[in-house]
Amino acid sequence: MMTKTHIEKESKKNIENWTSDGWEFLLKSDEYKDLAVSTLSQILFIYKRVEFKHKNLVYEIFDSACTGYVINIYSSDQKDEEGYYLEENIVDGGLCTGNVTDAIEFML
Repeated sequence: MMTKTHIEKESKKNIENWTSDGWEFLLKSDEYKDLAVSTLSQILFIYKRVEFKHKNLVYEIFDSACTGYVINIYSSDQKDEEGYYLEENIVDGGLCTGNVTDAIEFML
């Protein structure tokens, strides 16, 4: 079980180095879920994409320029030689035409 001390240690790391256990804890906890949503929203806003694992699935959200945010969920983190997730592993997906927070909440 994650503790407040572990969350404090995670928060001192660069966001790209957060562990999957850290994200899992944040997303499961009502107390910290808002923090996870706002953090993922900021990453999506700044970098125009966010990828992470949660509950044995891989989530990918990226800005689709003129249509909103594309959200894809994969059963595996396997990628092709160009660095894209394999479409054969896609479990679900969709398009969100709202803002970055809407896209993160839609994905969850």
